Amino acid sequence: MLLFYATEKAPTMAHPELVGFHMIPLLEFFGAPKKCSFVDGTSCRQYVKDRAAGKIGKRAVKEATAGRELETLSSALNFAFKEKKLIIPVPVTLPPKALPRERWLTRSEAAALVAGALGITATAYDIETRKPIKWGRMFRPSYHVARFILIGLYSGSRHEAILKLHWLLNTRGGWFDLSHNILYRRGQGERETNKRRPPVPIPENLLSHVRRWRRITSVGPVEYHGRLIAKERKGFARARELAGLGEDVTPHVLKHTCITWMMQRGVPIWEVAGFSGTSENIIRKVYGHHHPDHLSAATKRFRGR
Repeated sequence: MLLFYATEKAPTMAHPELVGFHMIPLLEFFGAPKKCSFVDGTSCRQYVKDRAAGKIGKRAVKEATAGRELETLSSALNFAFKEKKLIIPVPVTLPPKALPRERWLTRSEAAALVAGALGITATAYDIETRKPIKWGRMFRPSYHVARFILIGLYSGSRHEAILKLHWLLNTRGGWFDLSHNILYRRGQGERETNKRRPPVPIPENLLSHVRRWRRITSVGPVEYHGRLIAKERKGFARARELAGLGEDVTPHVLKHTCITWMMQRGVPIWEVAGFSGTSENIIRKVYGHHHPDHLSAATKRFRGR
């Protein structure tokens, strides 16, 4: 069933390589001579337990990772049932969903992160007392990392979408239309996925940077020696270390930060959802408490008589 899913369905998906990555540990546990009837709540829970303990695969992973692998198994079995390869559907028991991340950057932390990308260390500081950041020693700058961070902070784009940005219209990723000041986060003809990438106006805080980057780069803003990079890992980790921030600050935190800042400034929820490519339900559920009007009617309910 997994092989059928990988050959018939995966090629039409946005990230078919993930199916291949997930199949390796899945087949190690659920593979021959086991049959689909082996998949039940007990075996799924055992898979998550063994995967987290490092008994399956090359290394131990988090329960959330094992859960995503089981989601691939579930999709494969559901696809097989729809294609009449299975007589009855086979349910897959998934682990509880992890709580949504609430980490976002303050203005001071964002400044320290950009400075870290530029090779400047930042000493410890206290946000509550609003003490100024003290800049320290300088190291070799990574300008492409700084550009990656600024685009993430001001556009709320996802990691992969930022890395694929070009200066010209293309079919592999988004691009900047500087004639009309529009950021297209999806390439020409690219299929839309659940992780929506709608075109948005280039934010004013970012526009001047983008015009300057256009003059000094050739392919796209996040390029290194004339080529777009595939993943922003080591450079971002180095900037985070120089900024004195913890490992909970990941590239995805940039999107969280952008949404949180907009909510704190009172931007309507439907505009935040449209700009970030996130559903209004998620915006209300995860970020709603940052909005100044959050439950404002409830707080006034007991005034007066």
